[in-house]
Amino acid sequence: MDQSIRLGRIAGIPVGINWSVLVIFFLIVWELAELILPGYYPHSTTGIYWLAGVFITLLFFASLLAHEASHSVVAKRNGIGVRRITLWLFGGVSELESEALTAGADFWIAVIGPIVSFACAGLFGGLRLLLLETNSGGVLVPAFGWLAWMNLLLGVFNILPGAPLDGGRVLRAFIWYRTGDRLHAATVAAYFGQGLGYLLIGFGIVEFLAGGLGGLWFVFLGWFLLSAARAEENSTVMRSSLNGVHVRDIMTSNPTTFASVMTAQDLLNMEELQGYRFGSFPLVGPDGRLEGLATMGRISRIAPEQRSKTLLRDLACPLAEIPVGSPDEPIPDLLQRMEAAPDGRAFVMDSTGRLVGIVSPSDIARYVQLLMLRSQGRIARQR
Repeated sequence: MDQSIRLGRIAGIPVGINWSVLVIFFLIVWELAELILPGYYPHSTTGIYWLAGVFITLLFFASLLAHEASHSVVAKRNGIGVRRITLWLFGGVSELESEALTAGADFWIAVIGPIVSFACAGLFGGLRLLLLETNSGGVLVPAFGWLAWMNLLLGVFNILPGAPLDGGRVLRAFIWYRTGDRLHAATVAAYFGQGLGYLLIGFGIVEFLAGGLGGLWFVFLGWFLLSAARAEENSTVMRSSLNGVHVRDIMTSNPTTFASVMTAQDLLNMEELQGYRFGSFPLVGPDGRLEGLATMGRISRIAPEQRSKTLLRDLACPLAEIPVGSPDEPIPDLLQRMEAAPDGRAFVMDSTGRLVGIVSPSDIARYVQLLMLRSQGRIARQR
């Protein structure tokens, strides 16, 4: 998930928002200021409603951030790196660099999010009762009531047992603990997630046909959950097929490096580039050290008239954002980190820190396709 605006860091983890947050932020403020708050407290002015709407919406997104930050903090305590936290249209995403090593760690990383949401619901509900008892809250009484209710709904929804929701992770941890098979557990959680997606879509259609426009939101949410669960199932199947495979079995060995001070046009004009069948270009500085990775995709986004003025290092993915693996590392572990990488590629370094290979999605897809074809051939011979 791309970060359109970076907000800072929490426990050393970069935090940002996607542009879609701005849309949902305005919609929530509008709904609070024009519909919810005037309906529950019709004794104030339009300006107060809008100020309260902005304030409460900020608190709502702060509670969303607390939910996601809790996942990340617990993950770090269990030795898992966290790439970043991003708030977007459907809440937030914590991009972990790897999976939990134990079912127990998987459980606590997942369950802490809903726990924080329930805690926020209790906090805001308590503030509402306090203001109500002192008769001094005014428009903030229904505002804090809305915040408590929304955090309660957030916690309940996220604890539903289906991937990629937190409840799906809890289900995965439980099955993993009982069976010892993490891949099987992840597949079951993905199936449950798809079932939840279909239920939400069906409920949304029924509500819409009954005259409720809110049904469209449930259809959209169900479609998102269904798509995410299917993607998780596909990822699990791929990891299963790559079980026992190491990075050295898949990587493109001894990749050609390019000078980072070259322009994009200089690179495109190289005659030998026609014989280079990959679209990844590791960059080295004048001192011979790796500086980043340029790709054909990044070059294509530069206007043709600007390519002769744009250095490769200025358009490249920075070295700090490129996942690094070792030749002897299991490929599923590196694949997890690659999924969060901007270009979906990884450098492979030996024990001395020398670049010895690159792993790209096409390398993995080609290897999986080869495994499938060989498997089909074995089945045909057995018949």
